[in-house]
Amino acid sequence: MKFMTRYLLLLILCLCCGQARAQYVTNLTLLKNQFLTGEPVVAEVTITNRSGADVIVGGHGSRDWLQFEITESTGRNLAPITIGSETPFTMKAGGTMKQKVEISGGYSTSSLGTFSIVANVLHPISGQFYMSNRARMTITDSKPNMFDQPFGVPQGFPSAGRQRRYQVILFRELDDLQLYYRVTDDRTGAYLATALLGPAMMAVQPQISIDVHNKLHILFLAQPHIFCHAVVNPDGKIAKRSYYRDPEGNRPTLVMTQKGADVMGGVFFDPSAPPAPKKKSMHKASDRPKDLGLVPKEKK
Repeated sequence: MKFMTRYLLLLILCLCCGQARAQYVTNLTLLKNQFLTGEPVVAEVTITNRSGADVIVGGHGSRDWLQFEITESTGRNLAPITIGSETPFTMKAGGTMKQKVEISGGYSTSSLGTFSIVANVLHPISGQFYMSNRARMTITDSKPNMFDQPFGVPQGFPSAGRQRRYQVILFRELDDLQLYYRVTDDRTGAYLATALLGPAMMAVQPQISIDVHNKLHILFLAQPHIFCHAVVNPDGKIAKRSYYRDPEGNRPTLVMTQKGADVMGGVFFDPSAPPAPKKKSMHKASDRPKDLGLVPKEKK
């Protein structure tokens, strides 16, 4: 009798554990695996609700619904990063939700090395967190090898009057060259912002300059015959990003003006626009009108 009682208790515990594990199926993916020091880490968390009921997450005063655990290669755990939501949202029973999240604004990438990241997702009804797979990332650094100049923060931006530096870095990542910009504090050397502009092709040397408003302008070849013009504000945020085609003999050029900067030459290009329909070069036989017959040959 005792044996049967223990067996039943063990069976119930196993069933409960199985149900608990089945509340969420969670997957963590990093948009890339190699980062420069201070660069924000962006991840995509995919959650499938297997609890059998709709789950309302977030809302004013609610617990943080997402937690990231970051572990160094030595085994030391960094302080967890938690994310909440003031606006409630619903995870439908059996549904799958994908959420892009910025894990840090330079916090977890302030140290060099290799790290592993796990996402823990809260199930509010049970109060339990459910763990994702483990993702890995490498944090490295590079000196400014394309551009490095000081500037003063103008009025209208935080810390007006402070001395800062714009830096542009060409970084080799596997088989690609990636172009980054960075804003640093000129006195302390602290990294204030680091961000990826995108892949760069060095068939054409990038043009980089600071305008009269102390904004950074970068014009570089992003793809064959496609140039990107990026404008960075003194606070380290992207103010503008535009693209230009490179027609034969009309390459885009960055020109500094009294109002800022202009791109001369080239043709404006919208990468999000649908491709233009292709013109038909010739008609098919089936396209011929039905009443169009063959012209008989003349009799000699």
